[in-house]
Amino acid sequence: MSLAEIKESIAELSAEERLELAALIAHLNRAEDPEFKAELDRRLSAMDAGKKADRSELERVHRNLAGQ
Repeated sequence: MSLAEIKESIAELSAEERLELAALIAHLNRAEDPEFKAELDRRLSAMDAGKKADRSELERVHRNLAGQ
């Protein structure tokens, strides 16, 4: 399948399907990024060492992301 055919197929997708495809592409791009892999390893190691967010921390992060 050529790139032109792929683009044509994408144009026929619903908005929801295009968002899902965009998320997949972003994931594939990050999965190959050495900096992203290193950060993920660092975060997983911190969690293994017991450093986890509690409910209040998650609520604070959520408020910040929501722009409150």
